[in-house]
Amino acid sequence: MNQVLYENRCKCNEEVSLTKKQKLNNRSDGKPFLYPTQNEVTIKTFQIRYEKKLSKVAKLLLNSFQNKYLYYAVDDILYLLKSNLFEQDNLLNIVYSSVLALQNNLSINFFDIWIHEIYINETKTKNKFLIQNTANSTSISYITIKLLYRTKVPIKKQESLW
Repeated sequence: MNQVLYENRCKCNEEVSLTKKQKLNNRSDGKPFLYPTQNEVTIKTFQIRYEKKLSKVAKLLLNSFQNKYLYYAVDDILYLLKSNLFEQDNLLNIVYSSVLALQNNLSINFFDIWIHEIYINETKTKNKFLIQNTANSTSISYITIKLLYRTKVPIKKQESLW
């Protein structure tokens, strides 16, 4: 009886299949971004001086970027630091500045960059001429980012036939 009701509701006798929509990345072939092998990549190191105090969340977030694809690291910063927009903006500036240096100087594609390693080194500076007090000290962080990137051979432009 249910079959009859279905046929009365739907005039077409086609099979309907529901498929789950897959989340596609920005690649046209739909394959996940694989960490490149050592023989096809180059490593570039950047050291950034950060004069503000890093929060514990920011330190954990930066340390979680080891061997991570750059696009996913930026996505993590945008998602996990929604409540602290000032720190979110500062961390994005740190990541984007090194990526822009690669793109401008070496013509590296944004989608061919991985974060290989990140180190955070905090130093406290004190004014020697004032009384030794912790209120006079300032914290400066040095963030070392090693970016791994894949270089591609430029495509040679075909000569015209005429």
